[in-house]
Formats: sequence, structure tokens, C-alpha cells
Amino acid sequence: MQITNKGKLRIAAIFLNLTLFIVGIIYLIPFIWMVLSSFKLNADVLSIPIKILPRTWNFQSYPNALNYAGYNFPRYFFNSFIVLVFAVLLCLFLSATAGYGFAKYKFKKNKLLFVVVMSTLMIPFEAIVIPLFLLITRLNLQDNYLALIIPGGLTAFGVFLMRQFFYSIPDEIIEAARIDGASEWQIFWRVSMPLAKTAVLSLAILHGQWVWNLLLWPLIVMSKPDMRTLPQGISLFSGVYFTPYPEQLAISVLACLPTLILFIFLSRNFMEGVALTGLKT
Repeated sequence: MQITNKGKLRIAAIFLNLTLFIVGIIYLIPFIWMVLSSFKLNADVLSIPIKILPRTWNFQSYPNALNYAGYNFPRYFFNSFIVLVFAVLLCLFLSATAGYGFAKYKFKKNKLLFVVVMSTLMIPFEAIVIPLFLLITRLNLQDNYLALIIPGGLTAFGVFLMRQFFYSIPDEIIEAARIDGASEWQIFWRVSMPLAKTAVLSLAILHGQWVWNLLLWPLIVMSKPDMRTLPQGISLFSGVYFTPYPEQLAISVLACLPTLILFIFLSRNFMEGVALTGLKT
């Protein structure tokens, strides 16, 4: 029996969907285990053999974690939120303006300068920690929100993402706005930016996730307990004589919720933005 092209496509689609479903389950297993373990008793978290469901449901791990002695997690949430909002806003502004300039202005050494910017992607963050720390120290910004906001305010990937999207905007639209008497700032803000909404939201999700989960840099520049970020507080979270694993997992679950909610509401724009950035190079 010969299979038609339509049948082959249907079989391929079923195989692809099944593969994606299996991969999705694999990625979800650690998160599901974390959520369920946050409702276990401390002794049950590390019990052998492993039990997926709690033997006794413990609903006190969440309030206990938020009020744990020596750790002010509501304050850590607030610190991370402040850094997240301003670092993402700064990144969106700088990435959009730089990407627009690279895409729509033909100046000398345009491509060379863009290559230099993109080359910074090959430099790991750990390689610039020491000079960055010395710079922050000389500016007297230790234990200050600016020490986290400014270094997290620009990424080469953000410039690349916005540049690729602005390339997809026809030059005729910009020229028409110039003929109508619009200034360069008005063209950028009122014409180009509304068209780049999907790319902006995509960058907000990607960069927001990076800022929210940043650990190494806050550990270096934030020494005061009240200035800790949420990942920093989780990494230092422990009891006096034992580690409260349910409370640790409860805080970890709460830490995942903001980025998860953000992605759920903006997932459609995220997919469209990533797809459209590859339209033109």
C-alpha cells in the first residue's frame, strides 16, 4: 500500500508533536517535583526510595519561608523587582536606539562597529567581573540598585535582536515620514517603535529572565542583607542546624512564578518576535 504525500505529512506531524510532547514532559518533571516537594516534610524530601507525592501534605512551608528568621524574602522580592523593571527598561531603550541606528542609518564603519558589538557575545561575564567590580567600587555604587541596573542595562544580543527587526521595516515608510516633516526622533518613536512591538516584548522576556535569575554579580556587589536579590537570598538560605528543604523549594517555586506568568501572557508576541527578526539580514 503506497502512502500519499498527504499521509506522509500527517505521519511526520504526528511524530513531531509526539517528540515535542515527550521533550516537554522531560523539562516539566524537575519543576513538578519541586512544586510537590515544597509541600513535603523535611524528612520526606530526601527519603529513599523517592516518593513523588507527599506522604503528609505540609502547607506551612510557604508562610514559614517568607518569615524565616534571618531572611527577609519579601524584601528580596522587592529588590529583584526594582532591578528587573529598571534594567529591562534601560535595556529596551538602549537596544532599540542602537539597533535602529545600525539598521536604518548608513554611516562609515557601520558593519565594522556592529561586528565589534556582536563580538562581545563571545566574552563570558566571568571574564569581566573583576574590572567591572573595580569600576563599581570607584563609582561608590556598592550596595546600590545602580550596581545591578547599569551593568544589566545593555546586551549585544538585544542590539542584534532589534537591528534584525528594524531591517524588516521598509525604508519607504521612514522616507514617507521624513517627507511629511517628522523629525528623526518622531520617526523612531511614533513610526518604528509601534511596528517593533513584538521584538520589544520578546527582548523584555529574554532579558527579564536573565536579570531575574542573575546570581554571581549580586553576590559580589551586594553585601548588606537588606540589599540582597531573590536568587542571592535563595543561595544563602539555610537553617542553623539543618537545611529546610521544603522552605527552600517553596521560595524557588515563588521565584519562578513572575517569569512564568510573564511568558504565558506574552508567549504569542515572543514567538512572533523571534521569527520576524530573521526576515532580513
